[in-house]
Amino acid sequence: VFVKPQTGELILTSQENSIVLHPLWLRERALNSDTLDPITKQRKYEHSLFQSDLKVLEAKISEKSKLDIYFSDSFEGHFNLDQIKNEIGWLKDVESPPVLESWTASINLKRINWECLKDPSNLKHMLHNFLKYGFCVMENTPTEKDSLLKLAGKFGYVRHTHWGKLFNVEIKRMPTDTAYTDDALSSHTDNPYREPVPGIQFLHCLENNVSGGLSTLVDGVAIIKQLELEMPEHSKILENVNVRFRYEGPSAILENWGSIIERNHNNIINRIRLSNRLDYVPALDKKTLDYFYAGRKRLNELSNHPNYQIQFPFKKGTLLMMDNYRLLHGRTKYNGAEGVRHLQGCYTDHDGVTSLYRMLSKGSKVTSVPTEL
Repeated sequence: VFVKPQTGELILTSQENSIVLHPLWLRERALNSDTLDPITKQRKYEHSLFQSDLKVLEAKISEKSKLDIYFSDSFEGHFNLDQIKNEIGWLKDVESPPVLESWTASINLKRINWECLKDPSNLKHMLHNFLKYGFCVMENTPTEKDSLLKLAGKFGYVRHTHWGKLFNVEIKRMPTDTAYTDDALSSHTDNPYREPVPGIQFLHCLENNVSGGLSTLVDGVAIIKQLELEMPEHSKILENVNVRFRYEGPSAILENWGSIIERNHNNIINRIRLSNRLDYVPALDKKTLDYFYAGRKRLNELSNHPNYQIQFPFKKGTLLMMDNYRLLHGRTKYNGAEGVRHLQGCYTDHDGVTSLYRMLSKGSKVTSVPTEL
C-alpha cells in the first residue's frame, strides 16, 4: 500500500492490479468497534459529519490481512484487507449469488425431492441452481390445503395481495383472470402492473387428474439475447421505452410502468416484462412504435417457440418455484370437464432467497429463512 501525499488517497497494488482508493470510501469501511456495530454491521455515525477534504496520512499492514490507516482528522481506522480486495473484485466473494446462465428447451430438467432440502448442503445447492437458472421443480411436498404457506415460507416472506396470501388456480364460474379457466396460457410474466412486481412465484399442485394442462417455462434472458442478435435496434427500443401495465378487477385497479427489457447495475439482462393482455405503450412517434411493435411481436413469438420452451406436468405434490423477473410461464389447454386441476400459488420477494444463500455460503446451518420476532 502507498499513500498519495497530494490528494491523500491510498494506492493498493498487487502483482496484477493497482487501484486508487478515496479517503472517504475507506473511512466508511473502518471496522473499529466504536464506529461499527459488531452484530448488525451498521455504522454508529453520520457520514455527513466527515470532513470533505479528509486525507489518508499513513497506512500500514500490521498483520496478514490487517490494515491500519491514519486519517487527517486524527482517526485511526482498522481494516480487513481481504474484505477490501473482495469489494473491489480482486478476491472471489464466497457469498455472492452465481452468475445468471441462460438456457433453452434442451436444458436437463432435474426435479428435487422436498425431503432432501432438510440438509443445508442440499439446500444451498438447490438455491445455487435456482439463482443460476431461475427456477426449481420440487416433488413429494405435503399436499394439505394451504400448506404452501409453510413451503414457500422456507424461502422467504409470503406477500399479501388483493387475492390474499394464497390464490387458487382452478376453474371458477365467474373468472377474474384467464388463469381461472381451462384455456391455454401463452408465456407471460406475472403482475407487471403491481408495484413492486412480485419477485418469486410458487405454484403448488394439490390435485390433478385431467389430461393436458402442462406447465410451460421460458428463460427471458435467452429470448432477449436472441432478439438482440436478430433485431438489435428493436431490442434497444424495448429496453428504453417505458410501458404502462394495468389490471382492473372487482377488488383492485393497479397500474405500474416499466420497460419490457431491463438490465441490472452490472448491465446484465435481469428482467423481462411480457404480458400481452395488460400492456399499453404511450403514443410515441411512428418510427419508435414501428420498432416497438415489431420487436415485441418477435419477442412474444420466441417466448412461445418450442426451441425455448420446456413443458412438464404437475402431479400431486409438485412445487414449482420460479423467478418472476426472469422467467415466463404458461400452460397448455386442458379439459376441465374430465376432473379436477387444483393449484395454489403465492409470491415472495428475492431477498429471502439471496439472504438464505449468503448465510449458507458463510457456513450457516439454517434450513429456512429465519424471522426475528
